[in-house]
Amino acid sequence: MVRMAAIDPNRILATQDLAEQLAELSARYPHGIHHLATAAKLSPATVHALIAGRTVIPRTSTLENFVMACGQDPRPWLAARARLVAARRSDKAMPAPDPDCPPAGPLGRVIGELDERDALLLEVHQAFAATSTTSGAPVPVLPPYLDRAGFDDRLRQAVAAAGQGSRLVMVIGNSSTGKTRACWEAIRAELPDWQIWHPLVPERPMAVVEALRAGRVAPRSVIWLNEAQFYLQAPKVGELVAAELQALLADASQGPVLVLGSMWPEFRRVLTSAPQEASAPDSHRAARALLDRGEEITAPSCFTPGQLTEMVAAVAADPRLAAAAKRAPGGQITQELAGAPELLRRYQQGGPAVRAVLWAAMDARRLGHSLHLPEPLLHEAAPGYLDDHTWDQVADNPDWFITALDELTATHRRLPGPLIEHRPRPGQPAPPAPLYRLADYLEQHARRERISLCPPATFWNAAVRHCRTPADLTALGKSAANRGRYRLATNLYRPAADAGNPDALMYLAYRCEEAGDRAGAEQLARQAADARSAIALMYLAGLREEAGDRAGAEQLARQAADAGHPVALMDLAYRCEEAGDRAGAEQLARQAADAGNPRVLMYLAGLREEAGDRAGAERLYQQAADAESADALIELAYRCAEAGDQAGAERLARQAAAAGSAVALMYLAGLREEAGDRAGAEQLARQAADAGNPRVLMYLAGLREEAGDRAGAERLYRQAAGAGYPDVLMDLAYRRERAGDRAGAEQLAQQAAGAGYPDVLMDLAYRRERAGDRAGAERLYRQAADAESADVLMDLAYRRERAGDRAGAERLYQQATDAGHPDMPMDLAYRCEQAAAERLYRQAADAGDPLALRDLAGLRELAGDAEGASRLRRFGLDAGGEAEDPWE
Repeated sequence: MVRMAAIDPNRILATQDLAEQLAELSARYPHGIHHLATAAKLSPATVHALIAGRTVIPRTSTLENFVMACGQDPRPWLAARARLVAARRSDKAMPAPDPDCPPAGPLGRVIGELDERDALLLEVHQAFAATSTTSGAPVPVLPPYLDRAGFDDRLRQAVAAAGQGSRLVMVIGNSSTGKTRACWEAIRAELPDWQIWHPLVPERPMAVVEALRAGRVAPRSVIWLNEAQFYLQAPKVGELVAAELQALLADASQGPVLVLGSMWPEFRRVLTSAPQEASAPDSHRAARALLDRGEEITAPSCFTPGQLTEMVAAVAADPRLAAAAKRAPGGQITQELAGAPELLRRYQQGGPAVRAVLWAAMDARRLGHSLHLPEPLLHEAAPGYLDDHTWDQVADNPDWFITALDELTATHRRLPGPLIEHRPRPGQPAPPAPLYRLADYLEQHARRERISLCPPATFWNAAVRHCRTPADLTALGKSAANRGRYRLATNLYRPAADAGNPDALMYLAYRCEEAGDRAGAEQLARQAADARSAIALMYLAGLREEAGDRAGAEQLARQAADAGHPVALMDLAYRCEEAGDRAGAEQLARQAADAGNPRVLMYLAGLREEAGDRAGAERLYQQAADAESADALIELAYRCAEAGDQAGAERLARQAAAAGSAVALMYLAGLREEAGDRAGAEQLARQAADAGNPRVLMYLAGLREEAGDRAGAERLYRQAAGAGYPDVLMDLAYRRERAGDRAGAEQLAQQAAGAGYPDVLMDLAYRRERAGDRAGAERLYRQAADAESADVLMDLAYRRERAGDRAGAERLYQQATDAGHPDMPMDLAYRCEQAAAERLYRQAADAGDPLALRDLAGLRELAGDAEGASRLRRFGLDAGGEAEDPWE
């Protein structure tokens, strides 16, 4: 083996590089292989396998023990391993450096050298135009910035903390709430001598991957991920972006760096939600792990009256701020500055053609089309949104579409219109037809307003003809299928399948299986498997197992795990355990853990414990802990504490806390509190809050309250609320109520509702009602309803119905539906007669509930229409929501 001349884990770009570097380390170890194996707590055979390259990617604990025994800092080595795992999962080879081509320089520009116009390039919203300030001076590009206490100070602290070590900071908030401007102000104030890089070319996600793999992000850099969902939620590539960023943040030798991003709450929910079932595909595992270890800061949706009072002079000095403050409802100044009300006015007051084009654009984005929308798609889709009479009037003008497009793309007071034409960057090829981006405020508005609507046939047909990528076809095909439009979905999936898209191939495979064509289904699944689809490999593994070919099923499951789907190995492990093959189950569980999913080890450990095999359970918990499972570490800590080993319990809990376990931080704080070290407990809790987890402060406050220290408890609760987590206000409100301070409780409840937690008003109202205070309860119920929360409205409807007020209940149910409650139509359908239930099931299908069509078919079956039920299950609904004619 030819060895590298220097030890440098940052040069590891392939598994062969890793083997060569480890061999170099072992060659320099002064005492021989056997001594090294003993020092590393590994077998000599394992050490030989490592340096010979027979272990493709070693386990984390194995690599860490080896390099530490050789006197190395393990962090850059573990970062190199993370890069190799990410490259393996993405099936993208990492190119070796070309010795004849010098590497490109670091990316970015010095923050302190940027001006306000650069802020616009970083996607800070431009404010509407104004001619001069009150003093007569020209207005600056950006209005004066208005700080928001509890938000801007916390954001700046988080940004400044990057100087002590690499970190991720993510600002969460609705559109036009000033997220990007706040980030711009924070980096200018705290990191003026750092560089900032905004990944855009060749496209946002791959720009990140290529730059990080090439080592082009220098220390003391800010990676600017405005609209972070475009990076982390991108089909196929999003998980790779997350894995590369994790590796960068874990590698101290490449830092410090700050990954600073923003996103809407709904995108955060998608990216951080784990699958409900352990066997379900986990599409955003790497993104969830990345976000879980970062600090999240919520941008307030408005300025409080107190803040506005303090800012009177600053607001009056700038004509844009003054106008925005005067016009903005409820302190929503940032929305007014960004032109959100004007965008809404242009949408709501636009002519029929304008609204039809906008509806087509809104539906394309909310149903999954990528950011840039082809002009022909909008042109062909729009007529279907108009009734015959309106269309006849619109079509009198042969240039109706161009006229509508001109109106929608026209700027207003220097602000972009509802549609923004996409301009290719220099060097990028021009698209075959113009592309348009929907204004993000209108996109978010549409996701709420149009949640229960299914587009007309013209939309789906235009999408089949004009979507530019298989990913867009597949995303819209999935939305059509979720709405029971099976024929329309198939029409979208077919061209994507022809282009080799594995998700489309698998949808068509399932359709073949439902139609009884098992051979056709298997053929399509094999095509998807050839494209390294883990879902296809799992499907084929199931077919092998059904045929009794256990070895073939296991081989396919391993391939699925290699393709990034360790759930396949989990499934096989469960089957082995059920069949009594414990050794086989453990072997597969370890493989799943090596592939990045230690949950299966935890699951097996639980089964062993239930069966009374405590020693076997503990062994599996230890294996899960070796695979970096924070849950396993805290489980072992509990066991140490039970055995009286408090020092061991604290050591393991600290490891779990370092791995991101909030439970471990609570446990540690509890241990300190029990030991009488109140100062140490509070210090731990504050550290947790600074790292983005105020729950530890709440837990500690609960311990103080149980001990009778009410004042100390409330002080800690208020610290948690001050850390930027308004849901803590709920707990404080409940405590004020229990203490008899009703006015204080209501004040806190209103603050919590204003911060997005209106259910606390509901809970207080319920408590007042139980105490006999009907007037006070009704007042709080009305306040809760004014918040227009779908969950609150649904709860109020239930209460009205139980009180016998059926008309009032129906009105509130409809308000809940309009507010976007996803289960509302289905919930109502269960309580209605058949005709009304059918209508509500169709409404649920239109809203994208994939179970609605099943229940609608079941309703038909109960009514004696077995043929109609079978037809619905097989052929679905047409674009208008009626039963589709037979097709294949």
